[in-house]
Amino acid sequence: MKIDLLSAFHDKDVQSALQRFVELYEYTFPGRVAAYYVEGSYADATAVQTSDVDIVVIFRTQAGDSSLSVDADQLWQQLSLPEEIELDPTFVDETSLQEGVWPAMKFGGRLIYGEDICQRYPLLPLVEWTSDRMHAAYWLCLNVYQRPIPFQLPLNFPDPDDEFFGYTRRTLLLSDGTEVPCTRDIIRTSGWAATALLASQAGQYVARKRDCQRLYRQYIGDEWSTLLEDIYLYCRGEWQYLIPADPTMRAKLRAICERMLYFERHFLQLYRPYLLSQFRQAEGKQLERAIWLQENAPWNGIEIQEALQAARQRQQKSLL
Repeated sequence: MKIDLLSAFHDKDVQSALQRFVELYEYTFPGRVAAYYVEGSYADATAVQTSDVDIVVIFRTQAGDSSLSVDADQLWQQLSLPEEIELDPTFVDETSLQEGVWPAMKFGGRLIYGEDICQRYPLLPLVEWTSDRMHAAYWLCLNVYQRPIPFQLPLNFPDPDDEFFGYTRRTLLLSDGTEVPCTRDIIRTSGWAATALLASQAGQYVARKRDCQRLYRQYIGDEWSTLLEDIYLYCRGEWQYLIPADPTMRAKLRAICERMLYFERHFLQLYRPYLLSQFRQAEGKQLERAIWLQENAPWNGIEIQEALQAARQRQQKSLL
């Protein structure tokens, strides 16, 4: 099945990979996919050589529906892509968009095939966006860096004996097949925490990654603004996710990683009262999300555990 994408990309390998991806899903799920969007740096033309490709597939029915003969989450791995092309697909269904579209999709997404579904539905309400981002940033803080669970204060470096304190353990596959450490996790975790704080502290959405540090300085403007700017400028921009070889630049990266711990601690200091308020006041999906998270990545503290127990009881009563 030959298809023509609605958008053209300067990188021919990326163009080819996306076309083959869409063709595979159109062949496997004929008439069942409403739209394909690209998000992130390839959507706003800020990609660097080592950027991954974020693609969102919107099914007309639930992606986990048993009527779908092939697992959508695993199908894309059948593609034989160049080693330097890293696809990062997300699968959602149109029904879920009726409750609200993520700002990254609604304002920052680039339609590459299908119908412009995201324009049919409203923006996700801020209270839902805040809940999702706050809990997601907490989850990343623990799991990306493989910190001990149950979690308890004080938060420490992932690896205090490492040159970059364990923040660069994630690897990146280069075009020549070499696997090297990179700064993607620093960019991801700091960006998600900043996005969460912009939502909870300033009532602001972030639709594009490139806007995060600018909006943070504009609406929050605290001592962490410079760190976020340095991460975007150096880790993503100048170094393109890679570890610099120059000793002066390595020292700069080490300083960024050292400051990263204290930004994470800052986020957690604000996340804790937010989590307690969710246990005590949230309803429906927000309460369900908070309970699920603490059952799977618990914060080890008496007050939080008591609030969690009370939230479970409140949830059970609401179901009666």
